[in-house]
Amino acid sequence: MNALPFFQNIKNALTAGGTGGLTWHLHASLSQKKWQFTRDEIHKELMKGLKITAPQKIQLSKPEQSQVETIKSKELVLIGASAGWMMSTPWLEEFSLINAYDIDPLSSVLFHINHGKALKRKGIKVKFHTLDAIHHLDQVLSSHPNAYIWFDNVLGQHRIRLRNADLANAQLKIIQLRLKGRVWGSVHDLYSGPSTLKEHLGVQEYPKSVSVVRLDNNTENQARVLYNSQEMGLEKGRQTFLKELGASRANGAWLDHETSNLFPVKTQLTWTGWAFKPGYYHCLEMGWVTPTLK
Repeated sequence: MNALPFFQNIKNALTAGGTGGLTWHLHASLSQKKWQFTRDEIHKELMKGLKITAPQKIQLSKPEQSQVETIKSKELVLIGASAGWMMSTPWLEEFSLINAYDIDPLSSVLFHINHGKALKRKGIKVKFHTLDAIHHLDQVLSSHPNAYIWFDNVLGQHRIRLRNADLANAQLKIIQLRLKGRVWGSVHDLYSGPSTLKEHLGVQEYPKSVSVVRLDNNTENQARVLYNSQEMGLEKGRQTFLKELGASRANGAWLDHETSNLFPVKTQLTWTGWAFKPGYYHCLEMGWVTPTLK
């Protein structure tokens, strides 16, 4: 009997590759009220995806009548689903079938505690897969050819899991190519680090979200963006927002999660703050990609 899978499951339950596990679930369960602002901002972004129609190739009865028709898919694939701590149940209720992928074996139980009752009442089927969907992305995509794809705070953890910034950057750059023709979206860390903002300020004092559109594929020091509709350098926009999150040279450098090239150019994005723990903030990026069939 091979004991390796058993011990791997124990490790994933405790740490999820260094990005989650039991410690994450405990922290998340105790922080829901404090994170309400960020959860509301993510909900707004999730609902935007429902306006996008998933293209599906349909073969008609006669080959000469083959054409491409567009219909709305009701299947959702959640990658890095975790326990759905940062998701809204009303968004999940818009789908008829949800396939959730996560390496953490605790995710399934906790996801059903957080969302299962409402989804069951609506007759929505949820299937959990304990699988590294990033590593097996092509397999996942081929298994669900017409589903919406949502990466739930997982792509920003890729660098941490790999422990190699250059390799993570190279792998994340080709994500958009592998997803071409699909409706997909993501919320992920751009940067994270020590903040001078105080927890007692409360939700109403959190930095507001900003809209960002990257205009070109130049390097971070040369790229141009629309930052709340104002054109500027990406670096200036980054520094402006991180300052809003309480970033300070005196407090120390922020970690770059190697995700700044993840979305295709011209994608409508949102940056928002996440008060992850006292004295430590995350800058989240989120958006949806509209597919093209070529």
